[in-house]
Amino acid sequence: MNLSNKPLVATIAALILAIGAAVGARLWLVPNPEASITAPLDTACDLHAGPCSSDIPGGGRIELSIEPRPIPLLRPLRLVVKTQGLDTRQVEVDFTGTDMNMGYNRPQLKQEGEHRFTGETVLPVCITGHMTWQAAVVVTTPELKAIAPFRFTTSRN
Repeated sequence: MNLSNKPLVATIAALILAIGAAVGARLWLVPNPEASITAPLDTACDLHAGPCSSDIPGGGRIELSIEPRPIPLLRPLRLVVKTQGLDTRQVEVDFTGTDMNMGYNRPQLKQEGEHRFTGETVLPVCITGHMTWQAAVVVTTPELKAIAPFRFTTSRN
């Protein structure tokens, strides 16, 4: 190796180490809440009729609206989530069949205001024709994940 290249190689190596340290520190310092709290399921809520809300134990409120109504299958659905009393950083809605695995369906919503998040999804048709769904709204804050479950049924007809 030419002696005149040693300072350049050392500078490049130091730069690579500095970038690696900065990226590592950023990943280490980003809040990744491990704790989660789940609100109780409100069985009286009817998402076919309008928005439903859930109080989060320890404070906060999550409201979910799905349109059009009644909730159809195989058509785009507009999801609107409003939060109160939560330092909301991210919102997802996890749709699962309660009696049958209907695949992964967890859209991440986009923020459209201080406490309003919107997105879209499509629900598949169940082979039995009738399906009970759980829409679990997952709100990520710097401290925790707050989960509000909502249930509704769909049918092919």
